[in-house]
Amino acid sequence: MNLKILGSGSIFSKDNSASCLVDNKILIDVPNGTCKTLKKIGIEPSNISNVIITHLHGDHYFDMPFMLLNKISADNEPMNIYCDVSGENKIYDLTRLAFPNKLDKISQCFKYNTSNKFNIGEYSIEKVKMEHEEGIEANGFIFKQKDIKIGFTGDTGVCQGIQTMAQECNYLVCDCNALKGKKSHIGVNDIINLAEKYKNCTFYTTHMGNGVREEIISLKINNLIPLNDYDEFLI
Repeated sequence: MNLKILGSGSIFSKDNSASCLVDNKILIDVPNGTCKTLKKIGIEPSNISNVIITHLHGDHYFDMPFMLLNKISADNEPMNIYCDVSGENKIYDLTRLAFPNKLDKISQCFKYNTSNKFNIGEYSIEKVKMEHEEGIEANGFIFKQKDIKIGFTGDTGVCQGIQTMAQECNYLVCDCNALKGKKSHIGVNDIINLAEKYKNCTFYTTHMGNGVREEIISLKINNLIPLNDYDEFLI
């Protein structure tokens, strides 16, 4: 897996909002500024045909209308959107607000998938329930390729889902929003405990608020690595 980090920050940080790109073809979360970020690294948004949305908070899907506008402008193959069952209506409403005159054409260029298990290319992918804010369905996703599992938590607090992912995955791109965790977000105190408990998993932290990256670096824990905007590496 080639992993490009488009953003590693929370909405309140100076860093780009959390998002990543797998093998230049699978986009995980589409926050504000995603299209511009893709162009900055030499990738046309219209070439992305698979989008996974972990949950439907604005900083995880508000660039969808711009992704779809790029798609119809290039007249490329339809875009597959993997999200929860509320995603179709929410993305439709957002796109209607953004580009009402192009809505009919845009609506024809994407397909929704709300399955708990699906395949994209060589990856078998499983959805895992996370715990975030009340009234919001939040999901992580485990990518399996041969004997390797790579997980992406999206936003979450400490819950059974993240324990399952940490136990099963070799690598986990994990929410770490603040110095101290709360019900809706993992904190540095929580990620220390997870890294200690699940030593066979390498944790890559993302969605970080101010001061979180510096604190994690200072800990010097071998299986705990903070991400940066525009990082790129192979797993």
